Amino acid sequence: MGSDLQNLSYLSKFSNFAIILSSKRHILLEMARKIRIEFSGALYHVLARGNNKQQIFKDDQDYKAYLKRIERYEKRYKFTLYAFVLMPNHVHFLIEIGIVPLSKIMQGLQQSYTSYFHKKYKTVGHLFQGRYKAILCQRDAYLLELVRYIHLNPVRAAIVTSPEDYLWSSHQVYLGYLNQPFIEKDFIFNMLSENKLAAERIYWQYIRDGIDKEHKDALHNVIDQRFLGSPEYVRKAKQKAESKDQNRQQKKEQAMQNPFTAKKKTLPEILKVVSEIAAISPDSILGKSRERCISYGRGLFAFIATRHAGISNKSIADFLKRDASSVTRMIHKIDDIINNDQILSDNVDKIMQVLQV
Repeated sequence: MGSDLQNLSYLSKFSNFAIILSSKRHILLEMARKIRIEFSGALYHVLARGNNKQQIFKDDQDYKAYLKRIERYEKRYKFTLYAFVLMPNHVHFLIEIGIVPLSKIMQGLQQSYTSYFHKKYKTVGHLFQGRYKAILCQRDAYLLELVRYIHLNPVRAAIVTSPEDYLWSSHQVYLGYLNQPFIEKDFIFNMLSENKLAAERIYWQYIRDGIDKEHKDALHNVIDQRFLGSPEYVRKAKQKAESKDQNRQQKKEQAMQNPFTAKKKTLPEILKVVSEIAAISPDSILGKSRERCISYGRGLFAFIATRHAGISNKSIADFLKRDASSVTRMIHKIDDIINNDQILSDNVDKIMQVLQV
């Protein structure tokens, strides 16, 4: 009898423990299910960290490689970048998107840089920590404060005592030390003064004031882990997102009713466009030739199919009658040369424009 009571007591404790675990799991799942709100004109403060706080930049070449990728994707996806800072183990952006969602921009940028990093340092696995953090921000109320917050990051981290001493931030562009056309500094200056010289002086003083006084963390006022703005702004942002979700669901239902309206591109469609723009016949791309220009066309086809049309490497490998590892190598090769090959970069843009991916 005593043994039975002990067993019942144990089971009761175990059940309570299981309930607690279940509740925590439910809470975590609810948190994980929070959908990122994306719409044209949305402004985000993005933070992406190295996995396990590891370094993502080990030398100057790494910083430059990342900046080249920002420039390439800005041209391709037409977003507006107001500020950035590249720290040894994380990055900050202040970015306003157009019609291309933030998720697609970040996916391209992070995958491309990860590929570069792994090839250079002979590493594998995740370079960046899980899902990047993206806070939807009210532009009029927080734009200037966020630019300063990002540009002062190296000072707060005690890497430098003055932000102009840190090379890898857009503060260098605002001061005129660097020319990076993908940074939208004029909009910020116009907020400060119609006179450019006056605006530059006001900006410089605004940054200095942020060093001298106690730091006010712009992230402390974040609502629901996703928003930085007034309750009214948050309400309107959620309404926009709900409206967009409803439109997306309607289009999805229409596509299911009529498969011909679906926008997802097939491998034969991609092959046709790549063949036309690269001036290489489909048969050559599908063939076994290792001739340089044909290998280029084959790699370009695989790159577009996986990076921009979301088709798996296995499906591409089956289509090309090759193994998945060779397809991965093709994609990485294109990824490695695209930053320094303007013709290749232009061809990618043309193909995407025709395919609308």
